[in-house]
Amino acid sequence: MAPNLHRLPTIPLLSWDDCRLLVESVLDYAIFMLDVDGYVATWNAGAEKIKGYTAEEIVGRHFSTFYPEEDIAADKPRWLLEVAAKVGRVEDEGWRVRKDGSRFWANVVITALRDGSGLLRGFGKVTRDLSDRRATEERLRESEERFHSLVDAVVDYAIFMLDEQGHVTTWNVGAHRLKGYEPEEVLGQHFSVFYTPEDRERGRPEQILETVRREGRFEEEGWRVRKDGTRFWADVAITPLRDSEGKVRGFAKITRDLTERREAEENERAAAAAAQASRAKDDFLATVSHELRTPLSAILGWATILKDRVTDPEVAKPLQIIHRNAKAQVRIIDDILDVSRIIAGKFAIEPRPSNLVDIVNQAVDAVRASAAAKSVTIQTSFERQLCLLVADPERLQQVIWNLLSNSVKFTPSGGTISVSVRQTDEAITLRVSDTGVGIEPSFLPYVFDRFRQADPASTRSAGGLGLGLALVKHIVELHRGTVDVVSAGRGKGATFTIQLPVSESRPSSERPLRTADAEPKAQTTPLKGVRVLVVDDEPDARDVIVAVLEQAGAVVASAGSAREALDSYRSQIPDMILSDISMPGEDGFAFLAKLRALDGGSEVPVVALTASAREQDRARALAAGFRAHLAKPIEPAVLASIVAGFVRPK
Repeated sequence: MAPNLHRLPTIPLLSWDDCRLLVESVLDYAIFMLDVDGYVATWNAGAEKIKGYTAEEIVGRHFSTFYPEEDIAADKPRWLLEVAAKVGRVEDEGWRVRKDGSRFWANVVITALRDGSGLLRGFGKVTRDLSDRRATEERLRESEERFHSLVDAVVDYAIFMLDEQGHVTTWNVGAHRLKGYEPEEVLGQHFSVFYTPEDRERGRPEQILETVRREGRFEEEGWRVRKDGTRFWADVAITPLRDSEGKVRGFAKITRDLTERREAEENERAAAAAAQASRAKDDFLATVSHELRTPLSAILGWATILKDRVTDPEVAKPLQIIHRNAKAQVRIIDDILDVSRIIAGKFAIEPRPSNLVDIVNQAVDAVRASAAAKSVTIQTSFERQLCLLVADPERLQQVIWNLLSNSVKFTPSGGTISVSVRQTDEAITLRVSDTGVGIEPSFLPYVFDRFRQADPASTRSAGGLGLGLALVKHIVELHRGTVDVVSAGRGKGATFTIQLPVSESRPSSERPLRTADAEPKAQTTPLKGVRVLVVDDEPDARDVIVAVLEQAGAVVASAGSAREALDSYRSQIPDMILSDISMPGEDGFAFLAKLRALDGGSEVPVVALTASAREQDRARALAAGFRAHLAKPIEPAVLASIVAGFVRPK
């Protein structure tokens, strides 16, 4: 049979006593009745638990007892009864007062009670204690207020919300500061307004929101656009806002301006790239220098030896030309390396007490052959033979050599170059004048610029790289001096004037040893009986060194590698060793280390004679234990003098 869908309930209707028992048993609600005037007529256990009064204490008292003073002053109890009587019920939430005076947050429902004829017989009142819920809501509200205050106070981040479609719904101070929009200008706008035109064209904003819906988060760095159209590099994070059912109801978006960081990173990358390029350039220049110095060493060495031996004028003159031009090539190589050091900020001077007259005389001697070849006369004029100053003599000699070389180059046959030195209490004045081609007035301001030449055309009469005068200016300024040039114009010569301060200060004695420290004056020194071992993998360079030393009387052994040199040392211990550094297999540093491990190896002076002529090459050689660092090519007489300075001729 089919079930009876209209079966009456079997629970019997409750009697009045049952209803009263039910009400009196409820503990979580205060349920009681008021008479028509608002006096308490009944009282259940829940009312006693919530309000603290027993039935004996409260029945017969007016229900306004439960209201705080401000509500009584506002006549709220009477108003509530009037509304309940008029509309049948009234609901209210507010503070109520317990017997002990403490307050609790209550939800109150007052219902009018009428008999069958509609006559008002009283009121039913149900009170629920919502203090815990109220406290929770208050904490939540305070938390939300603190959160909003925090968000609004953040000025370094743009923090705002979007609706489901991506329209802006909130806007903090940081967003205004970062993007430039006032709240009323941006609220309701689609967030794509912050993206670049190219991003908008390819639908990038919409793609991002779809990614957030799918993956739950999106973060990237990229260009964004301010109100004024300027761009900034932003770090952006977007997260979805979901309801209790997990449905996306909007998005939270945080944007940070990383433009300065990006610029700093780009600057770092650029600096790293520049440093790498600089290192590559330095390495290239070092290689070029090494490769040029190695053959020049043989050319200059043999030219020097032969020009002193040959008496046939037809042969002697070409040898002198070869020798002179080889020395000029060495100067050009040195100038290129020096300019590279200047650009890299690695060019320095090593001042010590010096006599400028001696420095000038040495420079004049160095160019006298070139001047004689053009029938140019060099005249010197010194007020005194001793003009002391604290300076780097090698660098000042380089300055004077460059000025004299320029004068020789631009002075026609039969011309004159005058060099004078004058000293006062404060300064020394060096002046170099010539009767050469002169300088156009329009070019005078650019004379000391790097790579600038008065006649850059391929048909110019004089060669050069345009580096010499730039080096002159830099070296003079490092000595706290000045250099000037005057010329009356084309064909009227030029005069260079250098002013150098006279200083009584002395340099530190702790400066590193440089090549010149070990170099005595260029003069032939007998080396009779001195045993010298020459180590060099280049046969041409090795042969000319052997020839120079043998001519000076030394007993010379040679080796083309570190291994051969060690074998030679074991067979006969030399008085001194001249060793190249850049060699295949084992270089000069490896050779020196192995030599020091042999008996007596630490007692033999070892001097580096190398085409690696940079300042860092010299410093590394000295730090490794070489007694001196000599750059190829080197004048034979100077080389013989240096060897004599380290050993006692026999």
